[in-house]
Amino acid sequence: MTPSFDAIIIGGGINGAASAFFLARAGLRCAIVERLPALARLTTSRSMEGMRAQFVEPENVAMMRESIAFYQDFAERTGLAGYDVGVHQQGYLFLTTAADGPQRLRQRVAAQRAMGLSDVEFLSGDEVRRRFPYAAAEEITAGAFRQGDGWLSAHEACFGFARASGATMLLNTAVIGLAIDAARGCVAGVETDRGPLAAPQVIIAAGPYSGRVASLAGVELPLRIVRRHRVTIGQHPLVPQDAPMVIDQDTGAHWRPEKPGAALAWAQAHEPPGEPLDDVPVNPRFVHEVLEGVYRLCPFWLEVAETLRRDQVFVQAGQYTITPDDKPIIGPHPEIAGLHFNTGYSGHGIMAAPGGGRLLADLVTGVASDDANPFSFRRLRSLDAASGHQRLL
Repeated sequence: MTPSFDAIIIGGGINGAASAFFLARAGLRCAIVERLPALARLTTSRSMEGMRAQFVEPENVAMMRESIAFYQDFAERTGLAGYDVGVHQQGYLFLTTAADGPQRLRQRVAAQRAMGLSDVEFLSGDEVRRRFPYAAAEEITAGAFRQGDGWLSAHEACFGFARASGATMLLNTAVIGLAIDAARGCVAGVETDRGPLAAPQVIIAAGPYSGRVASLAGVELPLRIVRRHRVTIGQHPLVPQDAPMVIDQDTGAHWRPEKPGAALAWAQAHEPPGEPLDDVPVNPRFVHEVLEGVYRLCPFWLEVAETLRRDQVFVQAGQYTITPDDKPIIGPHPEIAGLHFNTGYSGHGIMAAPGGGRLLADLVTGVASDDANPFSFRRLRSLDAASGHQRLL
């Protein structure tokens, strides 16, 4: 007999696991289908694991605030007594050396405060250097800081969501087809390399592979798959362990402490889109490049670089799944009933997973309407895929 569920989630990363949790909380019997032998094997495990509410769009601010609040009380909200997802609310600090930086950041902070982020702060260059002495570059003209931002253990959060969902885990199972009832215009389940599975709701949450899965139903998702690196540095006495996530807003280079060392990354614009990969090759020069990037505003990194041993440095690469407007695709396909998406987080999937999963479940169960959904698939039809700017139709 074909196994039957209320909902099948394709993808065992944090967004797939969060989808399963919130759908299960709404009363649906779920299955997570994952092609790899374990959950959280791709982008979830290779991220910077950050969480921040300092966005400029009201819908992103709201979703991130909801998600951070969920992570703060993860054990209680999931019913996993004593479960720890390693939340560190040491803040996010954005820095600039631009001459117009003070004006731009003042305006951004004022707009964020109007959206409810009452604790975000504007800092002059002198205030930055006084409060965060490791950000010592005299060229810094301004900063923006929010203490409530930070980071967590994405691996633990993913497994916590999965465990609390009670979902059936089908690992080492590849989806090779989507079962579509053409007469009724709806999904009926999925075909896997281990046999068919039946369900009236199918959620594509396969990260960089989401486009390939969607194509099984003849759906094209406008996703760009871009390589991103993370460097982890082992114990080093010069890394301030009380620091926030420090971001050079002018270049994108950023770092944060990770006991007993640090994690560094740089979303470099010259990386071209590619194909989804399980094992993403690393740029052998990236360690040198990112150290040069973070040194620009935090000069202590030069001394760190001069004293690093090879066995203290670990570099890995993953992939961002980017939409034309850098916002996720959450909710139903407009023509294929029962087919839903929870993907395309454009590098923000960890920090948005609780809010995105809750919204997905509300849309599946009819609690929320897709007409009022800022992350709807429908919006993609009014976007220029090349520029991300809205067109008049």
